[in-house]
Amino acid sequence: MLAQFPGVPPLPHPELPPPDTVDLPPAWWIFWAVILVVLLLIVLIVWLLLRPKQPPPLPQRQPWTSAFRSLNDLRTRIQSIPPQEMSHRISNILRRYLQERYAVPAPARTTREIFDVHTERRPGAPIPRAQGLWLERFEPVAHLCDDISFMPAPRTIEESTMLIDQALARMQEEKV
Repeated sequence: MLAQFPGVPPLPHPELPPPDTVDLPPAWWIFWAVILVVLLLIVLIVWLLLRPKQPPPLPQRQPWTSAFRSLNDLRTRIQSIPPQEMSHRISNILRRYLQERYAVPAPARTTREIFDVHTERRPGAPIPRAQGLWLERFEPVAHLCDDISFMPAPRTIEESTMLIDQALARMQEEKV
């Protein structure tokens, strides 16, 4: 049947005017779009090459070194610090060390709060780091902090020196 009609078939409704033709935009805009993209890439490359260099990051503070230095500094100032305040300062240094090294809020919690395994856990919540493999390294220092915080305040400079020596010895154990 199609072979019988030569050329374009007639429109079904001859009374309707033919549709308007849409003029395509000229091809020159493609040329300008390519030039714009290339220029933007060149500007990006130049900016990346010429931008000011970031300063190297400051070396991270080593928690052990910082705590050890603070304890030794405390030892040199033992004559000027009242013995009653010494245990509090030593405990603060050790707890700050634990916070920086193990990322546990040691200054804000007691050892019992950190290591209490009977705390209510939500399903799907990760196991707290306090119950992980590093427990044996963290727990002795945390107990020393508790002992220092809750023991009777030293009354003499000799007791303060003994307390600092005990903290330094524990820090030496922690370094290993």
